[in-house]
Amino acid sequence: MLFQYLLCMIDPDVSRVLRAVPEFAERYLNLVDEADGDPGAAAAYCDLAEFAAELAGPLERHAPVLERLMGCIEAVARESEAAEELVAWSFLDALAPDDLRRLEPWMGPETRAVLDRAELAPELAPGPGPGGGAGPDPGRAEGRP
Repeated sequence: MLFQYLLCMIDPDVSRVLRAVPEFAERYLNLVDEADGDPGAAAAYCDLAEFAAELAGPLERHAPVLERLMGCIEAVARESEAAEELVAWSFLDALAPDDLRRLEPWMGPETRAVLDRAELAPELAPGPGPGGGAGPDPGRAEGRP
């Protein structure tokens, strides 16, 4: 409740960020301490940019590996006689539901078809993948990679 009260006292554009990205709140509060008060929206957004870069860095470093990995899974799903066993029951079934959702942007059409036939994750939406795209859509606003 105190945090909600404090949000009313902060610049509306900073408050919007803190509501949407509560993970940024600790950094923002450190910025407030360093400034010995309200650091202003411009300083908060500069720190927010640094935070965004820190979050994006690991994804960028791992994206090429994920693209190759999921491209290989797509090829096995498309070409192997053991696709159902290997892709569905050894690979996809070993992933937690949240991991399936995180990997969804890299899944190609054959991997999705194997996933659907195995009924492992009915809520995944169509999207780009190694067989039909180049990984995640950077325009998505759903917090996906």
